[in-house]
Amino acid sequence: MDFCRKIRLANFVNIPIFKELIPEGIEFGTILLAEFESDSIWYDASLTMAAQALRNGIKTDYHTFQRDPSDVDRAIARFGLDVQKLQQDGVFRIIDSYTVQTKLGEPERPRKGELLFQSQSVSLSDWSIATAQTIKTGGLHLSLEPELEKRRFHIDDDTSVLLQYNAEKVFIDYWRTRTLPGARALDLVFLNSTVLGVHSEAFYRQLESLCDGIFEFKNEETGGTRNHLVRVKAMRGRKYDPQWHRLMVGENLEVTSEK
Repeated sequence: MDFCRKIRLANFVNIPIFKELIPEGIEFGTILLAEFESDSIWYDASLTMAAQALRNGIKTDYHTFQRDPSDVDRAIARFGLDVQKLQQDGVFRIIDSYTVQTKLGEPERPRKGELLFQSQSVSLSDWSIATAQTIKTGGLHLSLEPELEKRRFHIDDDTSVLLQYNAEKVFIDYWRTRTLPGARALDLVFLNSTVLGVHSEAFYRQLESLCDGIFEFKNEETGGTRNHLVRVKAMRGRKYDPQWHRLMVGENLEVTSEK
C-alpha cells in the first residue's frame, strides 16, 4: 500500500457501514449523532460498528446505558474477537453507566484508562469536573499511557438515557461545553445516540446543531415486509450518500447495508 494512503487511512475510521454511507470515511475529531426509532436495529448496528472498528485495529469504547456490560462482552465475542485480550490491551473498553442505574452489583471497570466517573454517577454535574480536567490536560490524567486515550472510536448505545436524570438544558450545556471540547481534545470519533419521539423538538434540534454528522435508523413496512433502514441525514464538510440504505442482519447478528 502507498505510504501516503496508509497515513490517510490512519486518520479515518473506515468501517463497512460508514463506507457505504460516507465513502471518504469519518475523520478523527468528528462528532456524530445516531437518531433511532425504538423498533429499529440501531443496537445491533452499534455493536457491529464496534466489532468492525476493532477488526480494523481501531481503539474502541462502547458506552452502555441500556444494557448490562456482560451482554456487550458476549455480543462482541460473537463476532469472533478475543474480547479479553482486547480489553487487557486497552484496545476495547466498555464504559458502564448501566450498573449505577440498577444498583445491582459493581460497575465494570476498564482494565486500562480511568473513565470511572461515568460509571459512578449519571448526574452530569458529577461528570463536569472530570471532563473539564480531560479538556485541560488532553487526557493525560486518564492513563499511564496517554496515547491510549487518543484517536478512539466512542459509541454510546443510548445517550438520551441521561435525560431521565438531567434536564434537557443541562444536557445540552454539558455537551456543548464539556463533551465536544473533550472529544476534540482527544481526537475521538464520538457517536452519540438518541431515541426519537420521546424528548422535545427543541432538544433534538439543539443536539443536531452540535454534531458534524447525523444518521437516522428506522423501520418501514412495505407489502407485508419489514425493512430496516439507515441514511445520512446531514454531514458537514464531507460527501455522503443521502439515500436510504437497507440493513440486513446476518447469522451472528452482524449488520450490513445495501441500497
